[in-house]
Amino acid sequence: MSETYTNRPRLFIEKIMPIKLLNEQVYFENGGNPFKGLHRWYSRKPLAFSRASVLASVLPADISMDEFQYLLGVYSEQELGYLQQSNWLEDKEEKITSSVRLYKTPPSPRCIGRVHDYCEKVWGKRTPVVLDAFAGGGSIPFEAARYGFEVYGSDLNPVAVVTMKAAMEYPLKFGPDLQVDIDKWVQWVGNEAETRLAAFFPSPEGETVQNYLWAHTVQCPSCNSTVPLSPNWWLYKRPEKQNLHKWCAVKPIPKPAEKRVDFELIKGRKGKGSTIHTEDGDFDPNDYNTISRGVGKCPNCGNVIDNDYIASPSRESKLGYQLYAVAYKKGKGSLEFRTVEECDLTGIKLADERLAAKLNDWEAIDLIPHVPTPTNPQYSMIRNYGIVEWHQCFHPRQLLTLVTYAEIINEAKEKIRAECELEKAAKIESVENDGEAVAEIEDYYRGKLEAIATYLAMVMDRCVDVNCRLSNWVPGVGTAVRASAQHSLNLMWNYPEFQGYEKLWGQMSKFAYDYTKLCEMLGIPPHSTGIPGIEKYDPKTIKIDLCSADSLWHIGDKSVDVIVTDPPYYGTVPYADLSDFFYVWLKITLGDIFPDLFYVELTDKDREAVANPSRFRNMGISPDELANQDYEAKMALAFGEYHRVLRDDGIMTVQFNHKDSGAWDVLAKSLIDAGFEITASWAVSTENPQNLHQAKKNSVSSTVLLVCRQRDPNAGQAWWEDLRPEVVNLVEKRAPEFEANDITGIDLYLSAFGPALNVFSRQYPILNSSGEEVRPEEAFAEARKAIANYRFRSLVGSETAGFDALSQWYLLAWDAFRAREFPYDDARQLALAIGGFNVTDLVKTHKLLDSASGTCKLLTPQQRLKKRAFSVQEKEFSGRYLVDGLHGAIAIYQEEQNLQQVRRFLQNTGLVTNDLFMKIWEVGLKVIPDTVPEREALVNLRLGVKEIKDKVVHEQLTLDLKLDP
Repeated sequence: MSETYTNRPRLFIEKIMPIKLLNEQVYFENGGNPFKGLHRWYSRKPLAFSRASVLASVLPADISMDEFQYLLGVYSEQELGYLQQSNWLEDKEEKITSSVRLYKTPPSPRCIGRVHDYCEKVWGKRTPVVLDAFAGGGSIPFEAARYGFEVYGSDLNPVAVVTMKAAMEYPLKFGPDLQVDIDKWVQWVGNEAETRLAAFFPSPEGETVQNYLWAHTVQCPSCNSTVPLSPNWWLYKRPEKQNLHKWCAVKPIPKPAEKRVDFELIKGRKGKGSTIHTEDGDFDPNDYNTISRGVGKCPNCGNVIDNDYIASPSRESKLGYQLYAVAYKKGKGSLEFRTVEECDLTGIKLADERLAAKLNDWEAIDLIPHVPTPTNPQYSMIRNYGIVEWHQCFHPRQLLTLVTYAEIINEAKEKIRAECELEKAAKIESVENDGEAVAEIEDYYRGKLEAIATYLAMVMDRCVDVNCRLSNWVPGVGTAVRASAQHSLNLMWNYPEFQGYEKLWGQMSKFAYDYTKLCEMLGIPPHSTGIPGIEKYDPKTIKIDLCSADSLWHIGDKSVDVIVTDPPYYGTVPYADLSDFFYVWLKITLGDIFPDLFYVELTDKDREAVANPSRFRNMGISPDELANQDYEAKMALAFGEYHRVLRDDGIMTVQFNHKDSGAWDVLAKSLIDAGFEITASWAVSTENPQNLHQAKKNSVSSTVLLVCRQRDPNAGQAWWEDLRPEVVNLVEKRAPEFEANDITGIDLYLSAFGPALNVFSRQYPILNSSGEEVRPEEAFAEARKAIANYRFRSLVGSETAGFDALSQWYLLAWDAFRAREFPYDDARQLALAIGGFNVTDLVKTHKLLDSASGTCKLLTPQQRLKKRAFSVQEKEFSGRYLVDGLHGAIAIYQEEQNLQQVRRFLQNTGLVTNDLFMKIWEVGLKVIPDTVPEREALVNLRLGVKEIKDKVVHEQLTLDLKLDP
């Protein structure tokens, strides 16, 4: 092995990571974050996690964990001193780490200086070059910038690039003092909007309208009535005690003669269940729904309206819209609701007339986004309802409001430009013979115009996000939810409209007033620029570029010290399709400011490294297959570029959290083929379970950090049969370490992929006994088997001989997924790990699962009994599978509530004397969640049947989970 590869310094991330600390810090980053509040971006990684990824990738391995956490910002210098004393108390350390919020806390100047000292020893320079070419929302470049490193952040998507400029480039260049200019122009746009739009939003005296609530409508094909469509008619149902007396909804009032539906306001205190108590009894708004699962119902004639009729994939939409309620406030009072009044209809009519009068002029100067919406049906259902161009996402008054904002912003830019020119001329006059100073002044004022215009455009995008037919009204909170809340674009049957001249711009511009807080997060003091603690700060060290990761033309060979990157995960998030929703408006407001970013009609789908089947339809081959091949080719090119620009002793840290084994196989193959080996791996919980819908379904919550180095080109091939036992041994060795860091369930299986790759990637290629190249998926299969064996041994507390494979699968499914529902592929992989059957066997033969639409669901004992998966008649009970005995006992107890019958079943089948069966019972108590009825039955039977109680040890498992059965 060459000297370059043997003598490269070992880095901190290759030794250890503060997993528990990071797991805790991730949960603090919800709400009140000026960085995340700048602009919507999908799957943005937490700042604390990104900071640790960057810092651990640049620092040497020989520093202590205490020192690392001090440099991370967890401890002050004084606290570090206390920590290093022998009498340090663990509870005090815990108190410090739980009180700090890393995402809010910039590193101190002394920390930065100390980090630079270490970097000089490791990298031969105080500020190493850190690259992320899949930068997206910018978490990784932002954290690298906080330490004053030389940062290259790039992305193919212009929305991401503009967001990063606003997050890093402008605060570092202009400092907190730019807040004055931002405030001035945000206020100016708001004032102009009020002047131009107030007439279209009239309201009764004393009221300040907050939102107008609309329902989409369709003409009934039977009676020709206009039918407002809504799954319920709730307006307000906040659950807090102080709000239970003012629940509110509307009741549809059929008007068959007029061929319309009117509404009556229903208000009162909370009734039984989810109802409103009235003098006439409890009113349930759900009882009056006019659409369910896409199928409508006419209140006037009772006719069922099929979804095929409502949907209209052609250009002509069948949908209209009807205003049904208004949310308002009086003075400083709380939110109230009323039905529609004449003044509301007058405002709508005036808006329609104004839009019609201005439309041709606005279209002539490209203020109306006449560009196509996505054709990918997996993530965009709006085309099914006739929304084929982006401007159709808004009803007429919403569109009028937004285009007026855009018009005002474009006028504001000209005024800002004029002001900058005047100031610039005065400054240049004072340094007229200094060419370098003149160039700096030119650059400063060009950047100032860019910055202010960018923040105005971002306010505009926030308005777009909440004021459209894709946004949603949430009665349980009493507020609107943005259209981009999910990783898809969906039409909402009922949706809110903001009062356009005051409330919309006023509420959405609040984040712009947090610019100073963003500067504080970067550690920039008032009345200054740059980051303290850096000997000489140059804002040009932050390079934000629009480019594809597979062509880093602007970066030289072997010029990057550290790569930390979060690549796209197959087709999990179609970034380009989703961001077009914002791109079309940014092009209108910023196209002249950034012509190089917004020169094309829509974002680049062809070069995007996302598996997008909609790009490959009608090509004679499966679109999914072609999309996957395209993604794999692009990832290979991207990692090839990373290998080219990384210095020989550099390091690359890859963040990856896709749970599909195919995605892992492609990622690993791309890394290995590009010439990388994996030297370490760490799993950190980076997702909030509430965002993952883990209440009922299993979801992966951890991101695995894969630490990569350039593999020695002289490393020879190896044989898979020689490496297989090494993979198993390393996985089983690391498993307890992962568990000690709270990595459990499905995340434990994913975390095992790192150690497997550690072994698999050292040499290249890896061949089987036939001389064929082995893909990484073989190593992943061994890792899954190793974890399954390790977990089952841990659960039973002994050797696993004698336990049938079906019972092992059932218990390990609860142990891994902790939910009744989970993805089909996860069920398949677990079956492969255990061996002996497949998912089809589990569904059809053993009737342990139901499977539909890529999801599996564990059947209850009662359901399995009805399907005759087993019998509770002693003579017919086979006893081949222990899980059948367990389910038989539960089914009898749940049906009869009779302990004697359960005891008789266990005695007559011999299960009561079967030690393996009692051990299965014990494991069931450990792994089945508390709220699942099967567990409750197992607990009650253990308490009620002496023979079980004497043999089954019940250890309460502590899990902070809230699961529905």
